[in-house]
Amino acid sequence: MPEKKLFIVEDEAVLRQSLGMNFRNQGVDVKTFETGEAALAEMDGFSPMVVLLDLRLPEMDGIEVLKRIKKISRETLVIIMTAFGDTQTTVEAVKCGAYNFINKPFELEELESIIWKAFENLDLQQEVNYLRYRQKKLDRYCDLVGGSAAMQKVYRQIDRIAETRDTTVLIRGESGTGKELAAGAIHYKSRRHRQAFMEINCSSLPETLLESQLFGHERGAFTDARTTQKGLFELADKGTIFLDEIGELPLSVQVKLLGFLEKKRFKRLGNAREIQVDVRIVAATNRDLENAVADGQFREDLYHRLNVVTLSLPSLRERREDITLLADYFTDQLCSEMGKKQIRFSREVLDILVNHHWPGNVRALRNFIERTVIFAQTEVLGREILGPEFFQSGNAAMESGREPGGQGDLKEQLAWKEIRLLERALEKSGNNKTKAAELLGISRYSLARRLKRLGGSP
Repeated sequence: MPEKKLFIVEDEAVLRQSLGMNFRNQGVDVKTFETGEAALAEMDGFSPMVVLLDLRLPEMDGIEVLKRIKKISRETLVIIMTAFGDTQTTVEAVKCGAYNFINKPFELEELESIIWKAFENLDLQQEVNYLRYRQKKLDRYCDLVGGSAAMQKVYRQIDRIAETRDTTVLIRGESGTGKELAAGAIHYKSRRHRQAFMEINCSSLPETLLESQLFGHERGAFTDARTTQKGLFELADKGTIFLDEIGELPLSVQVKLLGFLEKKRFKRLGNAREIQVDVRIVAATNRDLENAVADGQFREDLYHRLNVVTLSLPSLRERREDITLLADYFTDQLCSEMGKKQIRFSREVLDILVNHHWPGNVRALRNFIERTVIFAQTEVLGREILGPEFFQSGNAAMESGREPGGQGDLKEQLAWKEIRLLERALEKSGNNKTKAAELLGISRYSLARRLKRLGGSP
């Protein structure tokens, strides 16, 4: 359960200090304040779960403090301390969102009971929210969105794959197509859904640290190994491990992963004892693994072990009929998360979005909509919210493979040629951005910047 955090707002120093000491001794993270203003100033940084608030405070009274707390965090539970005979004010506090109240003077045991009950209610609510979230994932394919024929085929494949308990799965698709969402959908729709879903990006960690994260280590196995640590394979026992960017896995770790797939057993770093677990492997890549095998960068035997069942995700260009649906979905989601009024795109803007090339696929579309929601000033958004990349004819020409006509703007022709070169480099490198940058003689950062400028995702 999360750490218990408590604010005590009381202007009587002796009571404030004694209550603070009492709850600290019970393992609660407590902050005490003499005034409501001081407590409000710390709300964002500390995020208390429960606030014990005196109604009668100097300067700002308890009712006003309560109202402001609820504006900052509706989830925080506020317990009011009030004097006998102050019934009308107590009723007003409850109407303003107070969780409970206690009359002064009170018995310490009574107050402790109320506060610990509040913590328990929050823990239960968190569990309910998690179960609802997990059910949503199970029902809605983990936020994969789309009604196109291409996506209907993906949903049917996920359902069939989820029916099997142990089959290793390889998810393939361009960057930004939702491979991690598909992996989550397979897990949450499977019989393993009550167990852990652990994920790791194989390109994000150095070789030694990656091996330690996957298989764990014993104390003293390497310089910084001060304690024994379980790896993801142990933590995910009976569940699923998602290995993203599997094509970037170092050869030495490939050997150990192959051994696990063959025997379902592994060894922690620094320990000769084998550990057996029941884990399903779902891997994903945007890299051409066949070329990687031919180049000696990926083990052929591991490739065949992983490639038992393949799930291929379509690019956004292959399911343009989903773009309007995705735009509406992300707009509603982000407006709700940011507490903003719902906005919508004009028909003209939606037509432009549908015809855009989207090298970064669904991720790039979501990034664009997130930026748009942040800066939106009106409820209906017109073409003024679109950047220059949406009006470069290179994007449209790229669909047909034709260069913009000679009478066009020279900038358009330059954009078209740049897009074609970037696309060819990504194709030749199997969508590996580091290799694509090397082929073009530029840095990976420069490549990411150009992709972003031309409408993709870094």
